[in-house]
Amino acid sequence: MKAGFAKSIITPPLGTTMLGFGDRDRRGGCQEIHDDLFVRALYLEHEGREVVILAFDLIFFSRAIANRYWGAIGRRFGFAPHQVLMNTSHTHAGPDTACWAWRGYTSSPDPAYLDELERAILDTIARARAAAREATLRAGATRSTLPMSRRKPNDQGSVDWAPYPDGVVCDSLPICLIEDRAGAPICLLFSVSCHPTMIGTFEISAEFPGVATKRLDAHLGAEVSMFLQGAAGDAKASVQANATGRFSKEDMKWEHVEAAGELVADEVIGALQAGLQEVEPQLATALVEMKWPMQPLTSRADYDALLSNESTGDLIHLWAQRQRALLERGRLVPDKIPIGAHGVQLGCGLRLIGLEGEAVGALGNTILKFYENGITFPLGYTDGTQLYLVTSAQIDEGGYEVESYTEYGFPAPLAKGMEAVLQQTLAQLREQGVG
Repeated sequence: MKAGFAKSIITPPLGTTMLGFGDRDRRGGCQEIHDDLFVRALYLEHEGREVVILAFDLIFFSRAIANRYWGAIGRRFGFAPHQVLMNTSHTHAGPDTACWAWRGYTSSPDPAYLDELERAILDTIARARAAAREATLRAGATRSTLPMSRRKPNDQGSVDWAPYPDGVVCDSLPICLIEDRAGAPICLLFSVSCHPTMIGTFEISAEFPGVATKRLDAHLGAEVSMFLQGAAGDAKASVQANATGRFSKEDMKWEHVEAAGELVADEVIGALQAGLQEVEPQLATALVEMKWPMQPLTSRADYDALLSNESTGDLIHLWAQRQRALLERGRLVPDKIPIGAHGVQLGCGLRLIGLEGEAVGALGNTILKFYENGITFPLGYTDGTQLYLVTSAQIDEGGYEVESYTEYGFPAPLAKGMEAVLQQTLAQLREQGVG
C-alpha cells in the first residue's frame, strides 16, 4: 500500500457568518480567530485502487455542497464519489457551510468561502497524492470517557437536555497509525463520538479536536493527526458536565475545550503505547443510499393554522411558510428521507462506516456490533448531514434530536423502523467488499 497525507488552512476571513448556534448566527459574523481550521487529506493506493479520506474542521455540509465538492474532485482527479469519504468534525465555532435552522431559511453560505474551500480541497488532495509512499498499517481501539449522553429521562416519559452519565453513548475510540517503511508516521486516524460545542462565541476554533490533534502531532513529532467525528448526535463533553453539572451556554469555557482535547489525546497516546496490531492492507469502497421512513406529513390546513397562530415561534413559522409554498408549487413530497452510508475498507478487518447525518450513539454501537471482528470507525457527519439520525426508542421519548427535523427543512419527523434499514445497508456494504 502507498499512503500520503497533507493539510491546508481553511480559516475563514473575519466577518464570515458562522453556523451552529441559531441566535449567535443571526447576529453577525466571526470576530476573532482563536485557532485555525484545517482540511486534512489521506490518500491511499493499493493494487490499483485509490481512496481519499478528507477531514474538515467544519460543522457539516448540506448534501448539495457535498455533491459540489465530489464533482470538483471527480473532474480534477477522476475519482468517483465512493472513492472519496468526507467527514466533518462538527465544530460549532466555524463558518456556515450548510443550510440549517435560520441560515437554511434566510440565507445561504458565503459563495466566496465555498470557492476558497474548493481550491483548498483540490490542492490538499494533490499534495497528499504526490507525497504517497510505501506504507504499513497498525490499528487498535480503546474507550473514551469524553462522550456523555445529553438525553436525561424525566418524569413525563420524555427527556431533558441535561447530562446523563448512565445514558447510551458510543464510547469506542478506534485508532489507525499509518507509517512508512522507515517507521516514520504518515497519518494517525482517530475518532471520538462527541459534540464539539463547548464554545458559543464569535471566535473561530476547531474546538477539542483541534487541541487533540495538536497534542498528538507533538507526541509523534510530525503534523499527521487526523480526527474523524463519530456517532456524536446525542453526546456532549463529560468534562463540561463534570465541572458544572449541566450543559448550558453559561458554562461554555475555553478551559473545558482544552481539558477535553487533552483527555482524548491522552487516551490515544495510551493506546499507542499499549501497542497496535499490524493490519494487512486491503482497499475497497462502497456507497449506498438508504431510505429512512418518515411519519405522516403535516397537512395544508395544519400549516395554515401554524402561520395564523401568533404564538408560533419564528423558526417554525419560516418552516411552515416554506412547506406550504412547496405544496402550492405542486411538489411531490416523498415519504422517506434519503441517507447515505459510506464504507471504506482500509485493511483486513479495518474499516470506516460513515452515515450522512447526526447519528446518535446507539447507531454507532449498532455498527460496531454488526462488524464484530477487527476495528471499525463508526462515523456520522459523513459526506453531508441530512438531519439527526435517531432510534425507534428515541422517537417514543421525543426530545431535541427527534424534533429538530424542521431545522433541516424536512416536512415530517422520522418514523420507527430505521434499525432494519440500517442493518440491510450494512449487509449491502459487506457484499460490496467492506466487511
